[in-house]
Amino acid sequence: MERILIVDDEAFIRENLERILEEDGYHPLSTDNGDDAIREVGESDVDLVLLDLNLGVQSGLDVLRALREIDPGILVIIITGYGTVESAVEALKMGAYDYIKKPFKADAIRLIVRLALETQNLRREVRQLRRGSQGKDLSGDNMMIGSSAQLTQVYRQIREVAKHETSTVLITGESGTGKELVAKSIHQLSPRNGKPFIEINCGSLPFNLLETELFGHERGAFTDAKNRKIGLFEEANGGTIFLDEIGEMDMNLQVKLLRVLEDRKIRRLGGSRSIDIDVRVVAATNLGLKEAIEQKNFREDLYYRLNVFPIHVAPLRDRREDIPPLLDFFLRHFSKEFHKNVREVSRSALDLLMRYHWPGNVRELRNVVERICIMHNQETITPDCLPREIWGDKPKDQASFECQIPPEGIMFEDIVGRLEKDLISQAVVITGGNVAKTARLLNLPRGTLRYKMEKYNLAEGS
Repeated sequence: MERILIVDDEAFIRENLERILEEDGYHPLSTDNGDDAIREVGESDVDLVLLDLNLGVQSGLDVLRALREIDPGILVIIITGYGTVESAVEALKMGAYDYIKKPFKADAIRLIVRLALETQNLRREVRQLRRGSQGKDLSGDNMMIGSSAQLTQVYRQIREVAKHETSTVLITGESGTGKELVAKSIHQLSPRNGKPFIEINCGSLPFNLLETELFGHERGAFTDAKNRKIGLFEEANGGTIFLDEIGEMDMNLQVKLLRVLEDRKIRRLGGSRSIDIDVRVVAATNLGLKEAIEQKNFREDLYYRLNVFPIHVAPLRDRREDIPPLLDFFLRHFSKEFHKNVREVSRSALDLLMRYHWPGNVRELRNVVERICIMHNQETITPDCLPREIWGDKPKDQASFECQIPPEGIMFEDIVGRLEKDLISQAVVITGGNVAKTARLLNLPRGTLRYKMEKYNLAEGS
């Protein structure tokens, strides 16, 4: 049961919040001062804090600062009156999860608490996944980093399917999006995590070699079979086998794989007896398997047998808000590896990186950062450090917005308005519609941003 700490000097507010939280099955704690709140967080496990900014003689911002010093990852929702919204925005800059204004409705409290706790659970699972990857290099596509809506959905799917250790999973997505990492995460979070995780690229071997790799062979099964070979399905017994690029598998081998998925038995090439196996199969593809079925390149029955639990990993261009945290992670990694002092990205360079379409997805971003850290040792990455493809066809000293004035003149306000609307629309997409984040990204006061969004009919969350 989640423990939620309420910090408010008004008894009526505390009692009301306690009632709402108890009805939803949470365990509420409450105090009327910041000192007790700091002590509670320091001495016991607290999942979430509801903190009033006005605590009489105490400042809620000071309490927030102290709580985050004790636990940098703690989630805090700010409770504020209409007159202290600016302070609430300041609290967001200090790391608060969100804020809610008084007077509030019970449904609003329930929603924001549920979303905050879901975020907390996902953060814990991401930390667990990262701990599971400690000591490993970055030879895979990427670490699972980001908090976009698309990636959050993937986290949820990983968490749920990991509980059901026999369900077959089909991961789809473009090359470089991190499908292999999703497969590893499913294995790490499942009861099979103490057993092997075996992976193979189905497109890297011809039919006969892939068959013997997967199922093994007996001595004398073919000319060069001088010894018995144990196949990957047997090696993965009790664990997980990851079949990457499953769409490249030969049609004849697809028949054998279908039989294995249905019977949970394999037979070595040249063998006479079946061998029971207990393996979860996770497959991945960057191809459209339905189109491959129509073209008679993939078996429809195998597709439905693999597609028990589908997970789609969106391309990086569709979840651009994940770019800054990925940049930060790769910068720290490669700066350390190459003994460089590259620490951050300038605003102008970040703007270019955010606009780039990333055809190679996270793998391409990783390669770009690695190249920068090899070539440069300045503390801040500037536009001049970026590869030519990031700039596109524009010279580096040319503005990103151009307008040629025709002889008959222009409507200045219309041109500026279109540019303004386009910039705000881009920012809304990047931040997932979060007004506070959008305002920070554009360096606009929140009130000004809301006015312009209403002016251009740009709805929050759109």
